[in-house]
Amino acid sequence: LAKLFLHDTFPDGFLWGAGSAAYQTEGGWRQGGKGASIWDTFAHRPATPPGSVPPGPAAGDVASDSYNNLFRDAEGLRRLGVSHYRFSLAWARLLPNGTAPLNPAGLAHYRRLLGRLRELGVEPVVTLYHWDLPQGLQDAFGGWASPVLPQLFCDYAELCFRHFGGQVRYWLTMDNPYVVAWHGYGTGRLPPGVQGGPRLAYRAAHHLLQAHAKVWHLYNDHFRPTQRGKVSIALSSHWIKPQHMTEKNIKQCQKSLDFVLGWFAKPIFIDGDYPESMKSNLSSLLPEFSEVEKKYIKGTADFFALSFGATLSFQLLDSHMKFQQLESISLRQLLYWISSEYNNPQIFIVENSWFVSGSTKRDDAKYIYYLKKFIMETLKAIRYDGVNVFGYTVWSLLDGFEWHRGYSIRRGLFYVDFQSHDKKLMPKSSVLFYQKLIEKNEGSDAHLPWTCYVINY
Repeated sequence: LAKLFLHDTFPDGFLWGAGSAAYQTEGGWRQGGKGASIWDTFAHRPATPPGSVPPGPAAGDVASDSYNNLFRDAEGLRRLGVSHYRFSLAWARLLPNGTAPLNPAGLAHYRRLLGRLRELGVEPVVTLYHWDLPQGLQDAFGGWASPVLPQLFCDYAELCFRHFGGQVRYWLTMDNPYVVAWHGYGTGRLPPGVQGGPRLAYRAAHHLLQAHAKVWHLYNDHFRPTQRGKVSIALSSHWIKPQHMTEKNIKQCQKSLDFVLGWFAKPIFIDGDYPESMKSNLSSLLPEFSEVEKKYIKGTADFFALSFGATLSFQLLDSHMKFQQLESISLRQLLYWISSEYNNPQIFIVENSWFVSGSTKRDDAKYIYYLKKFIMETLKAIRYDGVNVFGYTVWSLLDGFEWHRGYSIRRGLFYVDFQSHDKKLMPKSSVLFYQKLIEKNEGSDAHLPWTCYVINY
């Protein structure tokens, strides 16, 4: 089998990248006129719900200090040789209260970043919303629980398209709406920490879908003709397998995927409506889309943006959403299922990796093991299963604040000493691995480095 892989390559033009999120890495929470986000407020609370991020030092006030080290991060990208960098804009850095007026310092910061990426020949993949809602919008309207948020999000997106769209070909409206809705407004495990139960979570998700669709149509109608970019939404999923190969167990697996990924993917990629398993099981808890809304939401993604990793896909998956079936970390099977379920879309893996202990420094062998596994599964999905994957993004470029886990784990290719003043990036073992992988896969006759051929069955 190893010999077969000597002749298998990733497709020409395959995108290799790394990613980050604003609250996880930027820091500078009070610098340059930035407003407070719900994560700023949540992480500074004197007490937090069980299982959520602790208060005090485990906050993103400084994090990796990327706000003050833009060229340091860009040098890490140059060293890796990546073709793209996924990062998010902090809504409250551009619009401190969530609405106009615009903050000039925030605008200048992201212009500098985009300018540096252009100099390096690195493609920006920009996320408009990665969980850090301006606190002003939470206070004034109740955040995503309010029907006014979709229009406010659209106004924010219009500003971003107008100022940055000439330099951006790939946009993601938001990251993992499952986590935003379910844990932000249902369980309260994550900001804004509202324990509103399933009814409020499903209402928030309804508004998130409406917001995404509004932004896609805004871009499609007013910016695509000149900017010629693509817009999608980053959806996260686990993989699940049946306890026993019975029809009942298999249907429960389908239901599990419906309740997490299908909740958002089916309306966008199939017919503008929620999965039947959700509609039949949730009854009046699930809001309804009108026929006009279904047509408006259907087809509002130019590619399928997938996140798959420990935090989003497994640690934040409520146990009852497994429907008594077994979790699995098979990225290949998930890719095949997405291809089959959603009409063979182009898939862009916009987040993938595992994690290591927060005490790990530069020898991250466990991280490399999982990286190899996921990359090999991606290649098998492309070459053996016919799945249309066109890009892969390691999460993340550098160590940062890991949401509900604080600084207890690390997911960066580059090590950051959070106690240091200068916050230098120090390459881990995984940097050399990923750098060589990218180098060997440039050009039509390129192959994976030999270290990828070790496959366990």
